[in-house]
Amino acid sequence: MTSQFGSRFNHDSEAEGYDLDVQNQEDPIRTGYDELLEWVIESAAINPDSRVLELGSGTGNLSCRIGDCAELIAVDLSDQMEAIARSKLGHLSNRRFVQCDILGALDHAPGPFDRVIGTYTIHHLTEPEKYTLFAKIRRSLTKGGCAVFGDLMVKDRAALDSKIREYTAKNYEATVEALKEEFFWYLDPSIEKLENLGFQVKVKRFSDLSYGVLAALGSHD
Repeated sequence: MTSQFGSRFNHDSEAEGYDLDVQNQEDPIRTGYDELLEWVIESAAINPDSRVLELGSGTGNLSCRIGDCAELIAVDLSDQMEAIARSKLGHLSNRRFVQCDILGALDHAPGPFDRVIGTYTIHHLTEPEKYTLFAKIRRSLTKGGCAVFGDLMVKDRAALDSKIREYTAKNYEATVEALKEEFFWYLDPSIEKLENLGFQVKVKRFSDLSYGVLAALGSHD
């Protein structure tokens, strides 16, 4: 299975400058980037026995924060981003890279997983595709497992329209373009979908446009 717009969001052409770009805190898309990644790893509580799936592994900025795990399967479309990631991740001897669309990740790297993590990637999926992915993740997790995401989100469709107006007035053209052309999470319906799948959900806000979401299963689920 592949997402409708996966090829549009292959970031090969941006790989070389990506790590510098994400440090631009004046960019509303990047504000809170490091804090959000740190929170994802802290919330995932990965241990040496954990089998981990990372969706949208990019240049390795998230997985380089993992101390140790039993296995890490990293999924991304961009081999140029992966080339950069490999230079950072020599300490993870059990890491394996799978080049594929994130919506098809669990077809190429079946569970069970103890943890699923990802940052700044699921906003490349349409709303129905997000919910399909949530269901796939739910089926792939072990009892007591969790999925932890950090991404670009707004409360709902009305909030998206409001943000477009706000950033248009501020002449933030790149931010407006991202709001219009990418698929920022609608946070409220996403939480509802996750809870309907049996997850206990916690949310933390990191900037005007970025949030962290922890979706955990109980030990009996």
